[in-house]
Amino acid sequence: MSNKPSFKQAQVDFAAHIRDPQNNAAHQDIEDRRMAIYRDLFINSISSLLGGSFPVIKSLYNDEDWKAQVRKFFRKEHNKTPHFPEIPREFVEFLKSNDFDPSKPFLYELAHYEWLELHLEKHNTEVRKSELSETQDLLDKRPIVSPLVKLQAYQYPVHQIKASNQPKTPLHSPLLMLVWRDTQYQVHFAELKPFSALLLETLINNQNHTGKEVLKTLGEQYQQADIDLFIQQGQQTLEKWYQQDIIISTQ
Repeated sequence: MSNKPSFKQAQVDFAAHIRDPQNNAAHQDIEDRRMAIYRDLFINSISSLLGGSFPVIKSLYNDEDWKAQVRKFFRKEHNKTPHFPEIPREFVEFLKSNDFDPSKPFLYELAHYEWLELHLEKHNTEVRKSELSETQDLLDKRPIVSPLVKLQAYQYPVHQIKASNQPKTPLHSPLLMLVWRDTQYQVHFAELKPFSALLLETLINNQNHTGKEVLKTLGEQYQQADIDLFIQQGQQTLEKWYQQDIIISTQ
């Protein structure tokens, strides 16, 4: 009886070696020079894909170290998707649950930040902005926030990280980042103050209240001395968000 592995098993062994050559030996009947071609094609392809998706993270490593880090991710027990567009998302999940590089404790949040841009850029939702009859509609009606708006809190200054600025400890207060895609398919980023983030989150979850009602409630909760002035200032924020395609209509 032949001791040769089945064709299916041979494929599994071949893929295991390509993914993780240090821990999975190549088949003895295949010349290493030939296997090296496959190993290089694989790691160069995946390194290029992830490097294009996470350019800031890649800039923190030299080429050799970057490829070594990519191999950590692409061992069989981590990456499982056969679809190239899903690989960046799995890379983010990998960083969330693994001690990828202890010298860079911010990596998961930085990856998530970079992935958000990619996610919104490629999102297949089409957003159209409705014209307002007047800006007063933002107060008298319910403001509708674009579905391509993401509000995210980070413990590290992800928007400032680069090779010369790699923080080792979290911020004292969370960084509140707004990421959105406008109607011209451009992705934007903005740092929000806590109250602006609360207002936006309230609008995202708001089902029944007008812009004026939302602002009045928040003003009362924060014990503002002049509610009318508070609403007037809030209206300016709503108008700015409408101009930026963060708010896209009213109902």
